[in-house]
Amino acid sequence: MKKPEGASALVICALGWSLGGVFLKYVNVNSFAIAGLRSTFAFLVMAVFTRQLPHFYVKDEVSGKIDRAQTIYLWLSALSYAATMIMYVISNKLTYAANVIFLQYTSPVWVILFSAIILGEKNRKIDYITFAGIAVGMVLFFADSLMENQSGEFAETALLGNTIAALSGVTWAATTLFQRKQQLLIAEKIRETGKIPSHNTSKDAFMLAQIITASFGLPFIFLMERGVPDLRSLTFLLLLGLLQMGIPNIMYSIGIKKVTALSASLITMIEPLMNPVWVFLFVHEIPTVKCIVGGVIILGFILLREFVSKKR
Repeated sequence: MKKPEGASALVICALGWSLGGVFLKYVNVNSFAIAGLRSTFAFLVMAVFTRQLPHFYVKDEVSGKIDRAQTIYLWLSALSYAATMIMYVISNKLTYAANVIFLQYTSPVWVILFSAIILGEKNRKIDYITFAGIAVGMVLFFADSLMENQSGEFAETALLGNTIAALSGVTWAATTLFQRKQQLLIAEKIRETGKIPSHNTSKDAFMLAQIITASFGLPFIFLMERGVPDLRSLTFLLLLGLLQMGIPNIMYSIGIKKVTALSASLITMIEPLMNPVWVFLFVHEIPTVKCIVGGVIILGFILLREFVSKKR
C-alpha cells in the first residue's frame, strides 16, 4: 500500500487532530493531567509505529559529527510544539475554548510573515487570497462563541488567557516553520552527499515535544483534583494518544517533506472545521448556521488554492 504524502498526509493529520473535541468530552481528568497522559500515550504510539526512539541530536551522515544546524532546528521545533500544547492547556483554564482555538489559528499570519526570511519560500498571490478568505470564514465560524456574553466565569482571567492563546498561535507557526526548515536542510544535504538520512527529524521533534509535555503534565495527576483517570477516561486518553496525537504527528512528519510551510499551515486548518462535525455525529450538538457557512468558506478557499497550485 502506498504511503500518503504531502497534502494527503496533512489532511489525515488534521482529521486526527480534530477528534480531540469529541474525545475530551468523555475524559473526567484535569486539563494538565490530560496533557501529560495524552503526550505519554502519543509518545508510546509513535515509538511503536515507527519502531524508533527519538534522536536527541542529528549526525552528519558523512563525517559522523553532530550537525549543529539540524540539531538546533530539531530542538527549536520540539520546544515550539511542546510550548503550543502546554499553552493550549493553560489558556483553556483562563479563557473560553472558542477564543483559544480562534487565536491559535492565527498561525498562518506568522508563517506568511516569516516563511520567506527563515525558509526562502516566497508566497504567491493565491496564498494571500486564500488567507483573506480563510480569515473571513474563521470569523463566521467562531462568531457565535466569540460574541457571547463573556462576563461570567472568565471575566478576570480572559485577557491573560487570550494573550497566552495568541502566543500559542506564534509557537504553532514556529513549529511549522522549524519543521519545514529541518526538511530543507535534509534536502540540501542529500544534494551535497547523495546520502539519505536514516531517520526522520520531524518525527524526532514531535517525540521530544511529547516527552517535554508529559514531564510538565504528569505531576498534576497528584497535584490537582481529578488527576487519576477512571476506566472510561483512561480509554479515551488512550484514543487521544493514538488517533488524535500519535498517528497524526507521524502523518505531519511525512507531509511536511513535500509542501511549503504555508501549505501545511493552511491545510491543517481543516482541524477546527471538523471538530463540530464529530461533536454533531457523536454528541448530537448541532452547529449554528454561521459556523456551517464559515466552515464551507474556509474549506472552499483551501480547495481553491490546491486546485490553482496543481494547475501550475
